[in-house]
Amino acid sequence: MFNIKNKYLVLIGALLAQVTIAGLYAWSIFGTALQHERGWGGNEILFPYSLAQFIFAFSTIISGKLVDKKGPRIALFIGGLLYGGGLILSSFVTSPSLLYLTYGVITGAGVGFVYVCPLSTLIKWFPTHRGMITGLSVGVFGGGSIIFQKVISNFLLVTDVSGAFLKLGIISMTLILIGAIFTNNPEGLVKQKTEKGEGDFTTLEMIKTSKFRITWIMYWLAVIPGLLVLGAAKNIGIEVAGLDAATAAGIISILAISNAGSRLISGTLSDKFGTLNVLKLIFVITITSLLSLSFLAEIKAVFYLSVIGVAVGYGGFLALFPTFTNQEFGSFRYASNYGVVYQAYGLAALSGIFIKSMVGSYTSTFIFSAVAASIGLALSFKIKERDKITK
Repeated sequence: MFNIKNKYLVLIGALLAQVTIAGLYAWSIFGTALQHERGWGGNEILFPYSLAQFIFAFSTIISGKLVDKKGPRIALFIGGLLYGGGLILSSFVTSPSLLYLTYGVITGAGVGFVYVCPLSTLIKWFPTHRGMITGLSVGVFGGGSIIFQKVISNFLLVTDVSGAFLKLGIISMTLILIGAIFTNNPEGLVKQKTEKGEGDFTTLEMIKTSKFRITWIMYWLAVIPGLLVLGAAKNIGIEVAGLDAATAAGIISILAISNAGSRLISGTLSDKFGTLNVLKLIFVITITSLLSLSFLAEIKAVFYLSVIGVAVGYGGFLALFPTFTNQEFGSFRYASNYGVVYQAYGLAALSGIFIKSMVGSYTSTFIFSAVAASIGLALSFKIKERDKITK
């Protein structure tokens, strides 16, 4: 198949695929509709989303290896078929258990196959702006949820949940496959990819380092709060701040904007001030916001600023950890390496629900999450960025 040589066409193609899988973050719209139409309970509608997040992270191990060996296009084709196909199959299910399979497993795997492609590909096309391009890529993923909240909501005005799943599946599959056509590695990279450069790590070499282990734990502890708040924003607004249902629903858009903006800004700042320095700042913002949610949430202004702070932190982490992985372990096996690092995200997706079920209230969950983030901040002082290491 032909190769695209214009980096801006590749940018458009990769981001088209990336924004399409952002429909994952609009799950709460489907969840609410399933509650109303079918009377499903809270856990029954939350689990497909959490499972999809876990499978999403797990599948990046496979997709990362595929991207490193075969390039991004074939991974995007597979991802488009899985993501769109999972949504289409979800339109036919009538029980929560089947939805766990179609949405949680198949759609979740599709997200994982698509997600790593823009990250690993665009860094190769824009090597001098790694932070900015990573922030743009994950920012599109986070911000795209705003678009799909509107799209899915409009579908539900004219059809039922099954019809909305079907329409979204067909549209998503088409857009991702179009994006795949325009996405490939730079010319000449095929000849260079077997040449391991100075400072590059294979995945096996990476996981043997203490820096990898510390980074992995930091990532896990960092994203637990954001996953929890973004996944249950409406319920948190009602239960913690006493908002009415309509007002609480509006939080979703506010958090999506904060999340997306933070991804782009954090990535750009990392190019100027160092990735680790910005990571430490994001940890501080997250911890402060969680403590404010725990003790001052009855003050509406504090509540809004705090949930925005958690979303800003979450978006920042999602931009900075991919950049840090590339920076510290090189581009030689970046897709595979980040696929392993990203498993921390998958564990975090399940950890937040576990903590919530264990402690009961959101307030107590915020305190536990603040402790986790504080440990992550402490660990950030245990490592140094590569360019600061004295050899």
